[in-house]
Amino acid sequence: MPFPNTMAGVLLALAPRIVGATFLWTGAIKAIAPHTFYAHLSTLGWIPRPILSAAVTAAAGFEAAWGLALLTGMAPGVVLPATVVLLALLSAVSWWGVRSGRATDCGCYGGYVQPSIGQSVALNLFFAVLVGAAWMGGATGLVVEAWQTVAVVGATLIFATLTETAQRYSRNNGRPMFDTTPLRVGRRWRNSWADGATSAIGGEVLVAFLGPDCPYCAQWVKVGNAIVQSPRLPRVVGVVAASGERVGAFVDENQVRFPLATISRSLMGRLTQAVPTTVLVEAGRIQKVWVGQMSPEFVDRFKQAFFPQADEKFQQVHTASAGTS
Repeated sequence: MPFPNTMAGVLLALAPRIVGATFLWTGAIKAIAPHTFYAHLSTLGWIPRPILSAAVTAAAGFEAAWGLALLTGMAPGVVLPATVVLLALLSAVSWWGVRSGRATDCGCYGGYVQPSIGQSVALNLFFAVLVGAAWMGGATGLVVEAWQTVAVVGATLIFATLTETAQRYSRNNGRPMFDTTPLRVGRRWRNSWADGATSAIGGEVLVAFLGPDCPYCAQWVKVGNAIVQSPRLPRVVGVVAASGERVGAFVDENQVRFPLATISRSLMGRLTQAVPTTVLVEAGRIQKVWVGQMSPEFVDRFKQAFFPQADEKFQQVHTASAGTS
Protein backbone atom coordinates (compact mmCIF):
# COMPACT_ATOMS: atom_id res chain seq x y z
CA MET A 1 0.00 0.00 0.00
CA PRO A 2 1.56 3.35 -1.01
CA PHE A 3 2.07 6.00 1.62
CA PRO A 4 0.57 9.51 1.27
CA ASN A 5 2.73 12.03 -0.57
CA THR A 6 3.64 13.94 2.58
CA MET A 7 6.74 14.28 4.73
CA ALA A 8 5.34 11.70 7.13
CA GLY A 9 4.63 9.39 4.20
CA VAL A 10 8.17 9.78 2.90
CA LEU A 11 9.60 8.94 6.33
CA LEU A 12 7.36 5.88 6.67
CA ALA A 13 8.44 4.67 3.24
CA LEU A 14 12.12 5.28 4.06
CA ALA A 15 12.09 3.64 7.50
CA PRO A 16 12.07 -0.05 6.48
CA ARG A 17 14.61 0.66 3.75
CA ILE A 18 17.07 1.99 6.33
CA VAL A 19 16.74 -1.30 8.20
CA GLY A 20 17.02 -3.22 4.94
CA ALA A 21 20.25 -1.45 4.02
CA THR A 22 21.65 -2.35 7.45
CA PHE A 23 20.82 -6.03 6.96
CA LEU A 24 22.43 -5.93 3.52
CA TRP A 25 25.56 -4.31 4.95
CA THR A 26 25.94 -6.85 7.78
CA GLY A 27 25.47 -9.64 5.23
CA ALA A 28 28.22 -8.14 3.09
CA ILE A 29 30.56 -8.01 6.11
CA LYS A 30 30.01 -11.71 6.74
CA ALA A 31 30.64 -12.47 3.07
CA ILE A 32 33.99 -10.71 2.76
CA ALA A 33 35.25 -11.49 6.29
CA PRO A 34 33.50 -14.72 7.31
CA HIS A 35 36.20 -15.65 9.81
CA THR A 36 35.01 -12.92 12.18
CA PHE A 37 31.44 -14.20 12.42
CA TYR A 38 32.75 -17.78 12.50
CA ALA A 39 34.76 -16.92 15.62
CA HIS A 40 31.72 -15.26 17.18
CA LEU A 41 29.48 -18.27 16.58
CA SER A 42 32.13 -20.63 17.92
CA THR A 43 32.25 -18.74 21.22
CA LEU A 44 28.48 -19.00 21.66
CA GLY A 45 28.80 -22.78 21.57
CA TRP A 46 25.29 -23.65 20.45
CA ILE A 47 26.16 -24.59 16.86
CA PRO A 48 28.19 -27.81 16.37
CA ARG A 49 31.65 -27.08 15.00
CA PRO A 50 31.26 -29.31 11.89
CA ILE A 51 28.47 -27.07 10.60
CA LEU A 52 29.82 -23.69 11.74
CA SER A 53 31.07 -22.85 8.28
CA ALA A 54 27.70 -23.66 6.75
CA ALA A 55 26.00 -21.55 9.43
CA VAL A 56 28.13 -18.54 8.49
CA THR A 57 27.27 -19.03 4.81
CA ALA A 58 23.57 -19.34 5.63
CA ALA A 59 23.65 -16.24 7.83
CA ALA A 60 25.22 -14.10 5.10
CA GLY A 61 22.72 -15.28 2.51
CA PHE A 62 19.78 -14.85 4.88
CA GLU A 63 20.71 -11.30 5.88
CA ALA A 64 21.18 -10.30 2.25
CA ALA A 65 17.80 -11.75 1.33
CA TRP A 66 16.05 -10.05 4.25
CA GLY A 67 17.71 -6.76 3.45
CA LEU A 68 16.59 -6.92 -0.20
CA ALA A 69 13.06 -7.83 0.85
CA LEU A 70 12.90 -4.69 2.99
CA LEU A 71 14.59 -2.49 0.40
CA THR A 72 12.22 -3.55 -2.38
CA GLY A 73 9.08 -3.39 -0.24
CA MET A 74 8.33 -7.06 -0.76
CA ALA A 75 5.08 -8.27 0.92
CA PRO A 76 5.25 -5.65 3.71
CA GLY A 77 2.30 -7.17 5.53
CA VAL A 78 4.45 -10.22 6.24
CA VAL A 79 8.03 -8.96 6.07
CA LEU A 80 7.62 -5.95 8.38
CA PRO A 81 6.05 -7.71 11.40
CA ALA A 82 8.43 -10.65 10.87
CA THR A 83 11.32 -8.17 11.00
CA VAL A 84 10.16 -6.95 14.41
CA VAL A 85 10.11 -10.54 15.66
CA LEU A 86 13.53 -11.22 14.11
CA LEU A 87 15.07 -8.15 15.76
CA ALA A 88 13.66 -9.25 19.12
CA LEU A 89 15.18 -12.72 18.70
CA LEU A 90 18.56 -11.31 17.66
CA SER A 91 18.54 -8.98 20.67
CA ALA A 92 17.74 -11.86 23.02
CA VAL A 93 20.57 -14.00 21.62
CA SER A 94 23.03 -11.10 21.84
CA TRP A 95 21.99 -10.29 25.42
CA TRP A 96 22.33 -13.92 26.46
CA GLY A 97 25.72 -14.26 24.77
CA VAL A 98 27.20 -11.24 26.56
CA ARG A 99 25.58 -11.84 29.94
CA SER A 100 26.65 -15.48 29.95
CA GLY A 101 30.25 -14.44 29.30
CA ARG A 102 30.41 -16.38 26.04
CA ALA A 103 30.65 -13.25 23.88
CA THR A 104 31.81 -9.68 24.33
CA ASP A 105 29.46 -8.06 21.82
CA CYS A 106 26.58 -8.89 19.51
CA GLY A 107 28.89 -9.88 16.65
CA CYS A 108 26.55 -8.16 14.20
CA TYR A 109 28.85 -5.61 12.63
CA GLY A 110 32.11 -7.49 12.18
CA GLY A 111 34.14 -5.11 14.34
CA TYR A 112 33.44 -2.10 12.11
CA VAL A 113 31.02 -0.72 14.70
CA GLN A 114 31.54 -1.45 18.38
CA PRO A 115 28.28 -0.94 20.29
CA SER A 116 27.95 -2.14 23.85
CA ILE A 117 25.27 -4.74 24.48
CA GLY A 118 22.96 -1.99 25.76
CA GLN A 119 23.59 0.11 22.67
CA SER A 120 23.07 -2.91 20.42
CA VAL A 121 19.70 -3.75 21.97
CA ALA A 122 18.68 -0.08 21.82
CA LEU A 123 19.64 0.06 18.13
CA ASN A 124 17.57 -3.04 17.41
CA LEU A 125 14.67 -1.46 19.28
CA PHE A 126 15.03 1.65 17.12
CA PHE A 127 14.98 -0.51 13.98
CA ALA A 128 11.89 -2.32 15.28
CA VAL A 129 10.15 1.02 15.83
CA LEU A 130 10.99 2.08 12.26
CA VAL A 131 9.53 -1.01 10.60
CA GLY A 132 6.67 -1.15 13.09
CA ALA A 133 5.70 2.42 12.28
CA ALA A 134 5.71 1.63 8.56
CA TRP A 135 3.53 -1.43 9.16
CA MET A 136 1.09 0.40 11.40
CA GLY A 137 1.09 3.30 8.95
CA GLY A 138 -0.48 1.17 6.25
CA ALA A 139 2.22 -1.04 4.70
CA THR A 140 0.09 -4.18 4.97
CA GLY A 141 0.19 -5.48 1.41
CA LEU A 142 0.96 -9.11 0.59
CA VAL A 143 1.94 -8.65 -3.05
CA VAL A 144 5.18 -10.21 -4.24
CA GLU A 145 6.35 -9.01 -7.65
CA ALA A 146 8.39 -11.28 -9.89
CA TRP A 147 11.31 -8.85 -9.95
CA GLN A 148 11.35 -8.77 -6.15
CA THR A 149 11.60 -12.55 -6.03
CA VAL A 150 14.44 -12.50 -8.51
CA ALA A 151 16.27 -9.80 -6.52
CA VAL A 152 15.91 -11.62 -3.19
CA VAL A 153 16.86 -15.05 -4.56
CA GLY A 154 19.75 -13.54 -6.50
CA ALA A 155 21.11 -11.75 -3.43
CA THR A 156 20.87 -14.96 -1.43
CA LEU A 157 22.83 -16.95 -3.98
CA ILE A 158 25.46 -14.26 -4.57
CA PHE A 159 26.17 -13.60 -0.90
CA ALA A 160 26.10 -17.26 0.10
CA THR A 161 28.40 -18.22 -2.77
CA LEU A 162 30.83 -15.42 -1.95
CA THR A 163 30.87 -16.39 1.73
CA GLU A 164 31.50 -20.05 0.99
CA THR A 165 34.19 -19.22 -1.55
CA ALA A 166 35.94 -16.90 0.91
CA GLN A 167 35.92 -19.59 3.60
CA ARG A 168 37.32 -22.24 1.27
CA TYR A 169 40.02 -19.87 0.07
CA SER A 170 41.05 -19.17 3.65
CA ARG A 171 41.21 -22.88 4.50
CA ASN A 172 43.23 -23.73 1.38
CA ASN A 173 45.65 -20.79 1.46
CA GLY A 174 45.98 -19.99 5.14
CA ARG A 175 45.00 -16.36 4.57
CA PRO A 176 41.77 -14.50 3.82
CA MET A 177 40.56 -13.92 0.29
CA PHE A 178 39.90 -10.28 1.15
CA ASP A 179 42.42 -8.53 3.38
CA THR A 180 40.20 -6.14 5.35
CA THR A 181 42.51 -5.40 8.27
CA PRO A 182 43.22 -1.69 8.86
CA LEU A 183 46.61 -2.53 10.39
CA ARG A 184 48.77 -1.28 7.54
CA VAL A 185 52.12 0.46 7.54
CA GLY A 186 51.73 4.22 7.31
CA ARG A 187 48.16 4.34 8.56
CA ARG A 188 47.18 6.27 11.65
CA TRP A 189 46.87 4.14 14.76
CA ARG A 190 43.56 4.26 16.62
CA ASN A 191 43.77 3.99 20.39
CA SER A 192 40.40 2.24 20.43
CA TRP A 193 42.08 -0.77 18.80
CA ALA A 194 43.78 -1.30 22.16
CA ASP A 195 40.84 -0.13 24.27
CA GLY A 196 42.59 3.19 24.91
CA ALA A 197 45.66 1.59 26.51
CA THR A 198 47.98 3.38 24.06
CA SER A 199 46.45 6.85 24.41
CA ALA A 200 48.94 8.07 27.02
CA ILE A 201 52.03 6.75 25.20
CA GLY A 202 53.71 9.42 23.10
CA GLY A 203 56.76 7.59 21.78
CA GLU A 204 57.19 4.12 20.39
CA VAL A 205 54.89 1.32 21.48
CA LEU A 206 54.67 -2.34 20.55
CA VAL A 207 51.08 -3.52 20.47
CA ALA A 208 50.79 -7.30 20.60
CA PHE A 209 47.48 -8.94 19.72
CA LEU A 210 47.53 -12.17 21.69
CA GLY A 211 45.35 -15.21 22.33
CA PRO A 212 45.13 -16.76 25.81
CA ASP A 213 45.13 -20.26 24.33
CA CYS A 214 47.95 -19.64 21.85
CA PRO A 215 51.28 -21.29 22.83
CA TYR A 216 53.22 -18.89 20.58
CA CYS A 217 51.62 -15.98 22.45
CA ALA A 218 52.94 -17.36 25.72
CA GLN A 219 56.42 -17.26 24.18
CA TRP A 220 55.78 -13.70 23.00
CA VAL A 221 54.95 -12.68 26.57
CA LYS A 222 58.41 -13.80 27.70
CA VAL A 223 59.97 -11.53 25.09
CA GLY A 224 57.59 -8.71 25.97
CA ASN A 225 58.45 -9.03 29.65
CA ALA A 226 62.11 -8.57 28.71
CA ILE A 227 61.44 -5.62 26.39
CA VAL A 228 59.76 -3.58 29.15
CA GLN A 229 62.97 -3.81 31.20
CA SER A 230 64.95 -1.75 28.68
CA PRO A 231 64.55 2.04 28.33
CA ARG A 232 66.04 1.74 24.83
CA LEU A 233 63.11 -0.29 23.54
CA PRO A 234 59.47 0.66 22.96
CA ARG A 235 56.74 0.39 25.54
CA VAL A 236 54.62 -2.76 25.30
CA VAL A 237 50.84 -3.16 25.36
CA GLY A 238 49.08 -6.49 24.96
CA VAL A 239 45.58 -6.86 23.52
CA VAL A 240 43.36 -9.91 23.97
CA ALA A 241 39.75 -10.82 23.24
CA ALA A 242 38.55 -12.98 26.11
CA SER A 243 36.45 -12.94 29.26
CA GLY A 244 37.79 -11.35 32.42
CA GLU A 245 38.43 -14.71 34.09
CA ARG A 246 40.39 -16.04 31.13
CA VAL A 247 42.44 -12.85 30.90
CA GLY A 248 43.25 -13.07 34.61
CA ALA A 249 44.36 -16.68 34.23
CA PHE A 250 46.52 -15.74 31.22
CA VAL A 251 48.22 -12.98 33.23
CA ASP A 252 48.87 -15.29 36.18
CA GLU A 253 50.05 -18.25 34.11
CA ASN A 254 52.52 -16.20 32.08
CA GLN A 255 53.38 -13.52 34.66
CA VAL A 256 52.58 -10.72 32.22
CA ARG A 257 54.47 -7.55 33.19
CA PHE A 258 53.02 -5.14 30.67
CA PRO A 259 49.51 -3.63 30.37
CA LEU A 260 46.92 -5.97 28.89
CA ALA A 261 43.83 -4.49 27.24
CA THR A 262 40.65 -6.33 26.27
CA ILE A 263 38.66 -5.82 23.07
CA SER A 264 35.71 -7.62 21.54
CA ARG A 265 36.22 -10.78 19.52
CA SER A 266 34.61 -9.08 16.53
CA LEU A 267 37.16 -6.26 16.60
CA MET A 268 39.99 -8.74 17.10
CA GLY A 269 38.75 -10.65 14.06
CA ARG A 270 38.66 -7.50 11.98
CA LEU A 271 42.17 -6.42 13.01
CA THR A 272 44.01 -9.73 12.90
CA GLN A 273 43.96 -12.98 10.98
CA ALA A 274 46.25 -14.83 13.40
CA VAL A 275 47.92 -14.35 16.77
CA PRO A 276 50.37 -13.18 17.81
CA THR A 277 50.21 -10.13 15.56
CA THR A 278 52.57 -7.32 16.54
CA VAL A 279 52.29 -3.68 15.54
CA LEU A 280 55.04 -1.11 16.03
CA VAL A 281 53.51 2.34 16.46
CA GLU A 282 55.47 5.60 16.59
CA ALA A 283 54.05 9.12 16.78
CA GLY A 284 50.57 7.77 16.20
CA ARG A 285 51.38 5.93 12.97
CA ILE A 286 51.94 2.27 12.21
CA GLN A 287 55.59 1.63 11.34
CA LYS A 288 55.69 -2.16 11.08
CA VAL A 289 53.31 -5.11 11.30
CA TRP A 290 54.35 -8.74 11.61
CA VAL A 291 52.65 -12.03 12.44
CA GLY A 292 54.35 -14.71 14.51
CA GLN A 293 58.05 -14.25 15.20
CA MET A 294 59.63 -10.84 15.71
CA SER A 295 60.87 -9.11 12.58
CA PRO A 296 64.65 -9.39 12.00
CA GLU A 297 65.03 -5.61 12.38
CA PHE A 298 63.47 -5.66 15.83
CA VAL A 299 65.49 -8.71 16.85
CA ASP A 300 68.63 -6.67 16.07
CA ARG A 301 67.33 -3.83 18.26
CA PHE A 302 66.65 -6.33 21.04
CA LYS A 303 70.20 -7.71 20.83
CA GLN A 304 71.73 -4.23 20.85
CA ALA A 305 69.68 -3.26 23.89
CA PHE A 306 70.57 -6.30 26.00
CA PHE A 307 73.82 -7.59 24.51
CA PRO A 308 75.69 -4.53 23.16
CA GLN A 309 79.12 -6.00 23.89
CA ALA A 310 78.33 -9.21 22.01
CA ASP A 311 77.08 -7.17 19.07
CA GLU A 312 80.24 -5.03 19.06
CA LYS A 313 82.42 -8.15 19.24
CA PHE A 314 80.52 -9.65 16.30
CA GLN A 315 81.09 -6.46 14.30
CA GLN A 316 84.81 -6.51 15.09
CA VAL A 317 85.15 -10.14 14.04
CA HIS A 318 83.17 -9.50 10.90
CA THR A 319 85.36 -6.48 10.04
CA ALA A 320 88.58 -8.41 10.66
CA SER A 321 87.49 -11.32 8.54
CA ALA A 322 86.49 -8.98 5.75
CA GLY A 323 89.92 -7.30 5.90
CA THR A 324 91.78 -10.61 5.48
CA SER A 325 89.67 -11.88 2.63
